[in-house]
Amino acid sequence: MQYRLVQSIPLIPVGLAFIGSFFMPDSPRWLASKGRHTESVAALARLRGMGVNDPELLAEHAGVEMDSASIAEMKNASLKSTAVEVLTSPTLRSRFLLALAMQTISQWTGGNGITYYISDIFQYAGITGSNTSLITSGAYGLVKLLFTMIFAWGLIDMIGRRRCFMAGLSLQCATHIYMAVYFGAIPDTNESASNAAVASVFVYAIGWSIGLCTIPYIYGTELFPTKVRSLCYAVVMAAHWFFQFAVVRVTPLMLASLDKWGAYTFWACICASGLVILGLWAPETKGIPMERMDELFQRPWYKCGSAKVSIDSFENSYRDGTGEKAGALHVEKAV
Repeated sequence: MQYRLVQSIPLIPVGLAFIGSFFMPDSPRWLASKGRHTESVAALARLRGMGVNDPELLAEHAGVEMDSASIAEMKNASLKSTAVEVLTSPTLRSRFLLALAMQTISQWTGGNGITYYISDIFQYAGITGSNTSLITSGAYGLVKLLFTMIFAWGLIDMIGRRRCFMAGLSLQCATHIYMAVYFGAIPDTNESASNAAVASVFVYAIGWSIGLCTIPYIYGTELFPTKVRSLCYAVVMAAHWFFQFAVVRVTPLMLASLDKWGAYTFWACICASGLVILGLWAPETKGIPMERMDELFQRPWYKCGSAKVSIDSFENSYRDGTGEKAGALHVEKAV
């Protein structure tokens, strides 16, 4: 009965997602690619919370219509030509490698390895009794679910992607450092330190949930223009699942061969490296139109993190009648 319950519970959100998929609206770009321009404007207005006649909205939609032309071109593009385009275009290559680096770092910070073996982690931290460990593990899962939902449902757009993953990585790094010290230098009999270790696991769950547990999926869809998105995102997600499999397989070996303090030291080093690499490389993409995304990467990778795009100049270009030419240039650079 117990294993049936464990297998059945995950089917609930899957079923809800399946039913909800029938009520998902079509995207403005897809509608524009089908020539349904009125519906496309209405869909974009609903997403932005603006009126259908708002000048800013119409300026953005003009770029959407131009980008929709690349969707038609995709049908004639071969997989090889798309791959060559990604590898030979400096901005596309930088975006692809950034998405790949983000997924790689997210898994090797401990990520799912700790989640899969969380009951053992709690026992190492001082939780006694299998039932207590299972209850604590359930609470860990609820904390992850709560913070993932809170950030996925709005705070990511309010705070920004960059702030979220930098804050999350910082929390992960801090908790890993404490756990390394706890396992390596503090006696097991220290009850206060044990309680702090248990608390740090929950803090880690918060950092993981608001950062690299969610942001890479959003980043992967925002970084790439329509023409190359399917190929790039497929490769990035293949790497994601490969590394997740690898991390889950090696985590018990790390805890045994490196000892617990050594495993946490390794994860802390990955987090610290991630803070440097992604801090220098990953720009803020909140509110950046797809047609302008390439401008964030027209510089060396270590300067992209501070890149900004002036949205006003994009909107004004359409108001003064130069938008078509400027937009075409942006699309040409992006794809």
